[in-house]
Amino acid sequence: MSVATPSVDAVVLAGTHQDRRRLINGLNKAFLPLGNSLSLQYVLDALCRSGKVGRVFVVGPSEELRRHLSGDGGRYHVVPEKGRMLDNALEAYRSAESEAAQDGAAASDRLYLYLTSDIPLAVPEAIADFVDRAALLEKSLGQRIDLVAGVSDEVALAPFYPLTNRPGIVRPYMELKHQRLRLANIYLARPGRIRNLEVLQQGFAARKLTQWRSVGRLIRTFLGNPAGLKGASHVAWFQAASVFEKTGFRRLAKLARNRLDREVIERTASAMLGCRFAALVTPYGGLSLDIDDAADYEIIRENLTIWRKHQKSLLPSFTEEAAASVEDLRPSPRPVQGPARTGPREPVT
Repeated sequence: MSVATPSVDAVVLAGTHQDRRRLINGLNKAFLPLGNSLSLQYVLDALCRSGKVGRVFVVGPSEELRRHLSGDGGRYHVVPEKGRMLDNALEAYRSAESEAAQDGAAASDRLYLYLTSDIPLAVPEAIADFVDRAALLEKSLGQRIDLVAGVSDEVALAPFYPLTNRPGIVRPYMELKHQRLRLANIYLARPGRIRNLEVLQQGFAARKLTQWRSVGRLIRTFLGNPAGLKGASHVAWFQAASVFEKTGFRRLAKLARNRLDREVIERTASAMLGCRFAALVTPYGGLSLDIDDAADYEIIRENLTIWRKHQKSLLPSFTEEAAASVEDLRPSPRPVQGPARTGPREPVT
């Protein structure tokens, strides 16, 4: 049974990457064919069938989007892309606000759901669950949250690991004190309340923390912020934990992880962004599996049917009675057992 939460408007980021080397088979990832549809269409269908979404804005190459969406009866609002991910997100927000100005609600209080277009494992149940959890988290904390970032833990992502009889995907995690988490490609935000947008842009640019150049830019940006010293130290400890884990220095990795308490990180992020920030664990690991490169594309295409079936088989959204406290919404921390295993697991059927 789903929680009774008001619908939110959604923004799907379908911009063409400015670095053509990041295209796959020469295509914007939104338009990659999978099964009988496109990556973008799976995301749009999930939004429309979730029961939680009102208007849907799609930002990207406008002519190509209109051509692909021409048979949808004007259901989607196409917004021309502007460049960087954050620029596109804000352009869609401005377009949405210009149409919503007459409803009388304060623009700074309106929530928008943001997703990328390259997560074809998104299912309606995942969207509804995330919106429900975010609403109940606000209620449990008794305060407004202006930016909710979806994250997945190893339990949610383990079903997508390789098996002996099929390929899979293993992604690096953020090694925290009690958890191993990975950012999902889903956010709920009140854009009008986020004061320090450049911090957010640099965070997006370096969100996977795999390129040292991006990490360096992120730290430099952070150091220009009043709370940036602490933020830069979090980034450094993230990197240290990852490097030590990969190289087998388990004790040093544990020492680095112990400096990364999730609640402390959230408070630091809130101070740096100038708004209330929270991370929210989603059990739908498919929201974290974006099509990062050609190898991911082939693996997801091969496993699309069985993995989407797995996502739809997860438990439905909880009832409000079952989420009486913030602890219900945030799973109890689990001890970190080392790097993600990549050996055989029971297949998802």
